[in-house]
Amino acid sequence: MEIALSPSFPGVTAPDLVALCVEAEHHGYRDAWLAEVAGPEAFALAGAIAAATREMHLGVAVVAAANRSPALHAMAAATVSQLLNGRRFALGIGSSSELIVEGWHGHEFDRPLVRVREAVEGAKTALAGGREYSGTTVKMSRFAMTTPPAGPVPVYVGALGPAMLRVAGAVGDGVCLNLMPPAAVPRQRDEIHAGAATSGRALPEGFGVMARFHVVVTEDRAMGRDLIRAGFAPYFAQGVYNRFMAWCGWPEEAAAIAAGFAAGDRGAVARAFHDGIVDELALVGPPGHVRDRLAAFSEAGVEIGALNLIGGEAGKLAVDLAALAPR
Repeated sequence: MEIALSPSFPGVTAPDLVALCVEAEHHGYRDAWLAEVAGPEAFALAGAIAAATREMHLGVAVVAAANRSPALHAMAAATVSQLLNGRRFALGIGSSSELIVEGWHGHEFDRPLVRVREAVEGAKTALAGGREYSGTTVKMSRFAMTTPPAGPVPVYVGALGPAMLRVAGAVGDGVCLNLMPPAAVPRQRDEIHAGAATSGRALPEGFGVMARFHVVVTEDRAMGRDLIRAGFAPYFAQGVYNRFMAWCGWPEEAAAIAAGFAAGDRGAVARAFHDGIVDELALVGPPGHVRDRLAAFSEAGVEIGALNLIGGEAGKLAVDLAALAPR
């Protein structure tokens, strides 16, 4: 598995993230995969990283399908590609969640499978120079990109469970995984292949399987688990992630998280998101333990692992990146 970084570290500003990417490049990291939640906007940050680095390839894993039109997805990706001057930029598009799409951005979180599929198809059409795309959730007419990408722009699908994984197999150039245990990865890959077969295509050569890994490098594993719980337990109260937790083998815990969140009982949510789940979904511990966990995910079928470091200011994160650098 190729070790990359995911420079979307909570609480770290855009200038510090750019500086960390420059330093990571010196340590041998060749890929950086950004995320877009509530920190820096993904494409602006990607452009800054592109301008500051020499060899690093970039990707975004992921941006929400509903928050931009296919034309705007393509324009943003092409802009970063031009700044990369021929290096690869991977555009990852996913459904995101009800909270982010509806609560934060005021868009409809409806028909996520159709919306993601059409967002991917529309963006790929625009990136290839196409002018027209007509779907049921998005449309593009008489669009002509005046400055095309300068390098390859594969379009990845952000996917968790079976239905969206099949969308990735049907229309994606790769898949972005997140918050899964190693045991789920072979099942996820099977669904991707099933989606390709159902659509009547073979997976494109070089179809990529990447994942963002949420990492706390620490000797105090109890503290590290609490950081993961605080950051991600609310995710699993959202419908998409809650169903995914149940699919991964924790249906009782998923139900308890949903019930606790609905009742405003944060303690119940935290108890349901117990240490056993945290240890399966996140990488918490000293560098040697984190490397062992990365090896388990590699054996399960993840090809690119992007490290989202949690718990520390930029100086500590730089040390952590050095300790986990590709060998």
